[in-house]
Amino acid sequence: MSALVCAMSGENPAEPVVSRKSGHLFEKRLVTKYVEENGTCPVSGQELTLEDLVAVKANNCVKPRPVTATSVPGLLQTFQGEWDTTIKETFELRRLLEQTRQELSHTLYQHDAACRVIARLMRERDEARAELAAASAKGAVAPPMAGVPTAAPG
Repeated sequence: MSALVCAMSGENPAEPVVSRKSGHLFEKRLVTKYVEENGTCPVSGQELTLEDLVAVKANNCVKPRPVTATSVPGLLQTFQGEWDTTIKETFELRRLLEQTRQELSHTLYQHDAACRVIARLMRERDEARAELAAASAKGAVAPPMAGVPTAAPG
């Protein structure tokens, strides 16, 4: 008799389900997530819905150890694989962190530049208003009256 093995993880599934369409056996949480994201069978590529998955009733009294975990060299190899995976993930996370830092730095630079432009434009506007008020006070320029159209030159 063969053991039930998930087609995705290669491990003994805690909650085994089988696809009605492809006949492959999966761990329920893994295949559910995959089907929700992709809508296909992870092995055959056929269209698959959650309704196409049927629960398998299996004896869960004792989970067998993987064959590689039955000896010291096998355990060392398993631990080495876990370590390598952890290092790869750490490297990827550091790379993403550096990329995010660069994006943040660029965005902060753009924000700072925009704030400086806004401040310069507000200062120029205030200076123009002050000059207009000073010229109006001297009578050199009449302030525009609300609702009265100004004559076009020409």
